[in-house]
Amino acid sequence: MGKWMLQRVPGPERRVVRVRSIDDLTRDGVPAFWDRLAAAGSPLIEPDGAGPGCVIATFCWRDPDGDERTSRTRHVYLDANGITDRSRLERAALSRLPGTDLWSLSIEVPETWRGAYHFIPRAESLTVPGDTPGWQWWRSVLADAQSDPFNPLPTRVVQTGDSSEAVMPAAPAQLWWTDRPGRGALHETAFTLSGTRRSVWVYEPAGLTARNRPVVVMLDGRTWAADLPIAGAVDARGRAGHRVPLVVMVDSVGPELRSEELGCSAAFASGLAGELLPWLRREWGATDDPASTIVAGCSLGGLTACHLTLTAPQVFGCAVSLSGSFWWPGSGPGVPFQDRVRATPPSDSRFSVEVGTLEWMLVEPNREVRDLLVGTGHDVRYREFCGGHDVLHWRDGLIAGVASMLERTDR
Repeated sequence: MGKWMLQRVPGPERRVVRVRSIDDLTRDGVPAFWDRLAAAGSPLIEPDGAGPGCVIATFCWRDPDGDERTSRTRHVYLDANGITDRSRLERAALSRLPGTDLWSLSIEVPETWRGAYHFIPRAESLTVPGDTPGWQWWRSVLADAQSDPFNPLPTRVVQTGDSSEAVMPAAPAQLWWTDRPGRGALHETAFTLSGTRRSVWVYEPAGLTARNRPVVVMLDGRTWAADLPIAGAVDARGRAGHRVPLVVMVDSVGPELRSEELGCSAAFASGLAGELLPWLRREWGATDDPASTIVAGCSLGGLTACHLTLTAPQVFGCAVSLSGSFWWPGSGPGVPFQDRVRATPPSDSRFSVEVGTLEWMLVEPNREVRDLLVGTGHDVRYREFCGGHDVLHWRDGLIAGVASMLERTDR
């Protein structure tokens, strides 16, 4: 094994390892390396040799078809949320150790980073096309992405497929999220909202009162009902003695409709306020008190949550926004959200706004919206996390944001 050293580092989420240098690994040492990596867990973390506040993270992919003589794989790329740049894919390319099935890439990352990652093996190199919208092309690329079987943390559904979760040694613990199943009742129903028939999931936490229930409407509801079920985390708050809401998760149906509805759509806002909430009050005992009526969302959903709370404070008194897309409308039609904030009179509405420091397009717009909301007299809880546009942060931030709205705390 040469100078290789693998050492387990203690911690509930931090099964990372310290390494000496992957450059010292020889072909003959690779079989033993895979055995030790399986026991220690991936990615490998080297605390020394990086810049201030950073570590060296080494990501390893094992070619199931063997070495270069037997495998069709000629390129392997790392997609690490907030870390790798899709416009500079050459910097995210792993290298094969000649004559082996080992591909690896060592990169410098913030020691507080947490994020989703996966590998993209290819027979041909990836080239960003000039005639296809970037997001459509990237979704097609991710169809071939693979999670890391050496990572000990649970595989997660992120974007279009399974991803692994990297947690650096100084990453803050997630205090609000749990993977435990919910103890309450989850109901799925077909509901016509704004003219579109879609799934709506309603979760009743155990012990929730029968009437005048606080309610949170979660946009992109399939994520929180099916992909990353949020019910167990809500229950955990209740068991700890905190106030919990009726959780209503609204399906976005598809990318095109989502972009339309979550782009500050007046029709969608009218449907939520005039169709969904009356039904929830009538059939599910939801409150009509705006101070206990929350709308929550991520990305465009965060934009829409804040838009609803600004324009209909008599209905939605609280907004929870994770990585809100406050760049909207970009080059398209529509009044910029910042101008909407400036034109809106103060109200009793409250906002929880979070954004990742590695979201280069969103950090400054989120800070600007925070300042505008505070400047117009609104109550704002604001937080930044070391991460990208990543559901692995949103899951914890949603619970924390909803809790802060219900309990009027400032965590």
